Amino acid sequence: MHDRFLEAESTNARLRERMERLVAPLQDAVITHIEVNERHGVGALTKLIFGKDPHVLSIRSQDHFHGVQQFGESALRLSHEYSRRAVYSGVLGATHGGGLRRVLCIPFYPDDARTAVAIKDIHGVPLCTYLMDDQNVCVRGIPDDLMRELLAKSDLRLAISPELRTAYEAKFGLPFWFLPPVVASEFIRSEPAVLPRAVLDARRGVIVGNIWGQRWLELLRETVRATGIELDWYCNSGLQSNGLDLERLAADGIHAHARVPDEALIAILRERPFAVLPTGTLDEDDDRRFIALLSLPSRIPYIFATSNTPILVLGDERTAAARFVSRTGIGVVAPYDRAELLRAVDRLVQPDVQLRMRRRAAEMAPGFSADGVRDWIWDSLRAGTAVDDRYEKLLLNEP
Repeated sequence: MHDRFLEAESTNARLRERMERLVAPLQDAVITHIEVNERHGVGALTKLIFGKDPHVLSIRSQDHFHGVQQFGESALRLSHEYSRRAVYSGVLGATHGGGLRRVLCIPFYPDDARTAVAIKDIHGVPLCTYLMDDQNVCVRGIPDDLMRELLAKSDLRLAISPELRTAYEAKFGLPFWFLPPVVASEFIRSEPAVLPRAVLDARRGVIVGNIWGQRWLELLRETVRATGIELDWYCNSGLQSNGLDLERLAADGIHAHARVPDEALIAILRERPFAVLPTGTLDEDDDRRFIALLSLPSRIPYIFATSNTPILVLGDERTAAARFVSRTGIGVVAPYDRAELLRAVDRLVQPDVQLRMRRRAAEMAPGFSADGVRDWIWDSLRAGTAVDDRYEKLLLNEP
């Protein structure tokens, strides 16, 4: 009697669990390579676009920030052995309850692509792939066959820059849509300010976010050193933990600061005559060429859309960052050279140049608002194509 009672209770528990899964809201799976938090561009952008959705399953393949996760109703870390059977078994075990409505993959590591393909095959849900970084064309991060399968099985494909889109369309023969980095609407500035002449003459600039290339940082220090130009660097990651001597950095004219909230950082940006963005040289010594050539840094819209501050890109004029500021007229490009840096800053602090670039940035800013981006992605995924050309028009909005 007791055994029958326990068996009945066990059956009832399984039924209750099954019913709970049936009535629970469906989740959207968002796949990133590492934790979603504010300390890197992909994390901040993902959180901005999807952070208000309470029904998100966040899946990552690695931890780079000690497991600090600031996104998702639930979160999983999935890494795989290399056999296909093991991948599918792992994904099936992790998502055995089903309840997935659709999936968006932002691939960087092979395991990100493997997870997305497995979810697509197992659950049959719509799949969107959003390329924010190149991991196949200029660098062999994700093998060709795996990238090809991921893109072929994607119902919608997005790219963060025109350069990234062109490169992947050319290689894989599949259509992509442009979706740039966006900015929280409450920070958008569409009325340019005029800075006092004393602020322009001080020639004190600002750097926002991480500098991913070690050589980029070394070149930046060599270029700024002994020029009289001072830069305040607000970095998302711990500078001292990365082994930087902050006193020597300051002696080079670069003053490191702890990360500050958006409101404070934007207030600082609005009071500076220019922002500096170090990028790649695209030569054989460039340790992050794959980032520089095709990826549009999210800090570019962050800077021009929130503060209208002109941007000085240091590096090769062929990088995605350099092409963007040149094409749109919101900044200038200079190589890592002291004389060229001084000439570029001299130009940027001219009142007429400041006003022209700030007006241009203010005109563009509303188009980079994060409002409606999440719905645009999901609606486009449902349609299998971009539902409108609002982001394509940004590419045509040139001075």
